[in-house]
Formats: sequence, C-alpha cells, structure tokens
Amino acid sequence: MAALRKIVLCADDYGLSPGVSRGIRELLAAHRLSATSCMTVHPEFDDDGQRLREFCAHTDIGLHFTLTHDRSLSSVLLAGWLRRLNEEKIRDELNRQIERFIKVVGTSPAYIDGHQHVHLLPGVREAVVEAAKRIGAYVRSTGEPIGAAMLKRPAPVDSLFLSLSAGALARQAQRAGVRANSGFRGVRSFKEHAPYRELFRAMIADAANGSIIMCHPGHVDELLRARDPIHRQREEEFAYLASADFLRDMNEAGLKIATLREAVAPP
Repeated sequence: MAALRKIVLCADDYGLSPGVSRGIRELLAAHRLSATSCMTVHPEFDDDGQRLREFCAHTDIGLHFTLTHDRSLSSVLLAGWLRRLNEEKIRDELNRQIERFIKVVGTSPAYIDGHQHVHLLPGVREAVVEAAKRIGAYVRSTGEPIGAAMLKRPAPVDSLFLSLSAGALARQAQRAGVRANSGFRGVRSFKEHAPYRELFRAMIADAANGSIIMCHPGHVDELLRARDPIHRQREEEFAYLASADFLRDMNEAGLKIATLREAVAPP
C-alpha cells in the first residue's frame, strides 16, 4: 500500500469573530485541521488567541497578516500593484501584528500569510519574507502547477491569478532560505451551488505532498455578520470537516493532514 501524502489543512480567519474562532478550535480538537491563520487586529483576539496555546504542540499556528480591517481591499490591491504602498508603514504594521500574536499566543507564528492574500503584493511580500526569516517562520505560497487539472477545480481563474502572483514571493523566500509549501489548493468563489464536499474532493484531487489546502470553517455570529459577507459557506465547511465523509474522502484521495514542519521538505 502506497504511503499517504501529507498535506496541510489550514483554516483561515481565526480571530475574525468569536464564532469563527470557536468553530476552528472545535475542528482542531477533533484533529480535523493541522494549521490555522490568525487575524490579530480585532479586540476579541486577546481572549480567543490564548485559547490556541493548548494546540501549539501539534498544530501550526500562523499569522494572517491583515491590511483590510480599516480600508477597502480594492484600495490596498491598487496601491500594492502600482507599488505605492509605504513599505516602512507595512513593516511597522507587520511587526505590530507579530508582537501581538506572540504576546497573546505565547509563541512566534509558525508561518505568515495574508488575509485576502495581501502578502503577495509588492511592498508587502518583502516585509513578510524578512519577518519570516527573522522569527524562523514559513511563508505561504499560493503557487500551484498551471495546467488542465486546474480547470477541474473551483475558481480556476482565481487559482491561475494567485499562482502567477506567487512567483516573486516564492523566489524571494528561496533566496532568503525561508521555507514555503509546494502547492496550494482551496481557492473558491463562495458563490458555488455545489455542496462543499464536492468542491473539496475536486480541490484535493492529486494534491502534491506538502501542499496547503485552505479552508474557511466557522460558526456565524453577529460580529461575523458585521465584518464579513461570507456566512452560510463557513457553516457548511465546518459541518463537512467535522463529518465522517471528510475522513473517507481524505483516505480515498491518499492524503493525511500534517503540520508544515512535517509536510514541507527542508529547502
């Protein structure tokens, strides 16, 4: 029997609201996730972040670097791709978020990525790689081999854009000796009509060893409704990941979840 390939199943948006954080902790406790990315910018993180300490020994807890909590995503993307972001302010903000993470969680982030993938932007990716090297963290690459197989997964155009956008970050990480994942799945539009189980099975098909599979599970609460438009889909993802179907689908795909340390080979 062939050995199971190891992938990182990472829940994004821990700290977005207490309901989202609680749902992620429930999945961590059930060993249905191997990583979660934390937003430190909301006041509830002081309490919810401390609740992650019990999981640090067997889970990679990362920083979900956030730049859109006080400004629109479109303005950040425009400034980034036009190379008009203030790099000194970006570094200061990243350091603030890392410092709060360490104070609350009690350890440095195991890796750094970006909420809404802002870590790919010029002026941000440089700061992320520098910080990751300094604290011994990984960076999350959104690079995935481009080909016909991508068309069979959800949101193929978004996946193509993210994969192309990841090249500069990956090259900078390699030059700096900072590790990154070897593949990236889980991209979706959140407008799909198909059940999440069907989407997930397409996402993980033939996933390479060391890939990160991004997901967004959680419980809906009033703070989530005020901060983010994605509600029903989080509940649906949570229900599937907590189900027996998830375990069967992973086994049939020849996959097992692992931390980044276990799944990603040394550079």
